[in-house]
Amino acid sequence: MEKAYAMVIEEYGKELVRHEFDIPQPVGGEVIIRILASGICGSDVHVWKGQDKRSHLPQILGHEGIGYVQAVNTGRKDIFGRELREGDLVVWDRGVMCKSCYECLIKRKDYNCKSRWTYGFSKSIYDYPNLNGSYSSHMRLVPETDILQLIPREKLKADEDYIPFVSACCAGTTTACAFEQSRVESGDTVLIQGPGPLGVYSVLYARERGASKIIVVGGTKSRLELCREAGADVVIDRNETTAEQRLAQVLDLTDGRGADSVFEVAGTASAVEEGVHYVATGGEYISAGIAVDVGDVRLNWFSDVARKNTTIKGIWVGDIKNTYQAIELYRRHKDILDRTITHRIPLENATEALRMMERREGMKIVLIP
Repeated sequence: MEKAYAMVIEEYGKELVRHEFDIPQPVGGEVIIRILASGICGSDVHVWKGQDKRSHLPQILGHEGIGYVQAVNTGRKDIFGRELREGDLVVWDRGVMCKSCYECLIKRKDYNCKSRWTYGFSKSIYDYPNLNGSYSSHMRLVPETDILQLIPREKLKADEDYIPFVSACCAGTTTACAFEQSRVESGDTVLIQGPGPLGVYSVLYARERGASKIIVVGGTKSRLELCREAGADVVIDRNETTAEQRLAQVLDLTDGRGADSVFEVAGTASAVEEGVHYVATGGEYISAGIAVDVGDVRLNWFSDVARKNTTIKGIWVGDIKNTYQAIELYRRHKDILDRTITHRIPLENATEALRMMERREGMKIVLIP
């Protein structure tokens, strides 16, 4: 029987260990995927270090995967009703929802499903579907998984680089969900805290929404420059300014009003505490970057929220609709988003790749089986 392999967390913070698995034949609507690439998310570092309570050891990380259909039964279709065939390049929803609860059926916000579980987070290697993370050569997707065909097998090109599609899996999906739930409209000023992959996607979404001014605050010059090339009008280096200077600059850029929409994609409590000051009266603050408990946030609720009629919105995940939106944005801005991929590392070196991510040595690090 053909074998798959995966890099497995056996102990938090320790070296990932290579495990081999039998590759099963798909049953019913299951799909066997041969992984092309798996992005490393900051959330993966949290799981690896034992900071995410969803983890169950021994575990395969990875919720940012794309790959080729290796085995599928007749009749399995993607979200647009296209029959999946061996060799198709696909992406899938990282979360699996029950599709029958109040959140799924009545609120139509299935990413809030109380029974939702996530590839690369929620299950150990002993739990079905076993090959359930993308730090692996293969995955088994359960029948309830929403799948999107990226490119049918007959249109794949041998000389084409498809790996950067992986940037849309998490960063693009989460950002799409954030903008879907925002009130950004033509003529608005949008401020983005954090120039990482979510920040670059945020700049592109804001520009397509018709924002008249886009401001990015961050601390890495190369990332700030990429945000500028993506369409940011002003970038502010937080390593060269104080919080007071940044606020003064934002107010000066907005005629004293502040930004209509502020997006936190930096992932820190300090970013939130600073960012609410940037919001204009009647504006909104959308936090999409915090993926683990960062402790309490200090706000003056009267002056920062109540008096200014500020809307505060939290974003945790998106769904397959948002992944589709992110994929389409990627297709329109491939030249920019390809450059968010800074490192391509063999899957066997996953531990060092996680350490690099922890040290913030790469923007988007991708593992290649």
